[in-house]
Amino acid sequence: MIKLLFIFLTLFTSNVFANNDYSSDVANDIQSIYWLNKNTDGAIVYAKHHGFVQLRNFIDTALLTSNQVIPKPLENTGSKFNHKQAEQLLLMLPAANKWLVVYFTKDQISFDGQTYSVDPNLMKEMTTMNHYRINKGDLISSQLLDIAKKSFGLS
Repeated sequence: MIKLLFIFLTLFTSNVFANNDYSSDVANDIQSIYWLNKNTDGAIVYAKHHGFVQLRNFIDTALLTSNQVIPKPLENTGSKFNHKQAEQLLLMLPAANKWLVVYFTKDQISFDGQTYSVDPNLMKEMTTMNHYRINKGDLISSQLLDIAKKSFGLS
């Protein structure tokens, strides 16, 4: 009886924390990722090249396998994750005509109100790749970003 109770509690607990908007199938549906720039209104677009695959797989692995953390509430806010200081990524899913928003800090990812811990070295690798692309001049303008957002129902 105790074993049965333990199994039930384990399954129930894992299902309570499961994210309904993200599953292993979602990664295959992501066609592009827009990494919004905090300093300007533009973004770096990742689509169909090594950087895109690397970033998409990193997000997928983090959301599906990382430990969920319960951060302490930030001072003077009800939020438990500092979205203003985080990197923001838009995951575009054209087949579903929708987008998902993911936030990064140096050691956490936040998606749909849930926060997950990630390896800071992997996170640094992703941000280094993004800074390289910014320095190379790959940043798209805010006008192009607005067009992309509108095509997915964002304004």
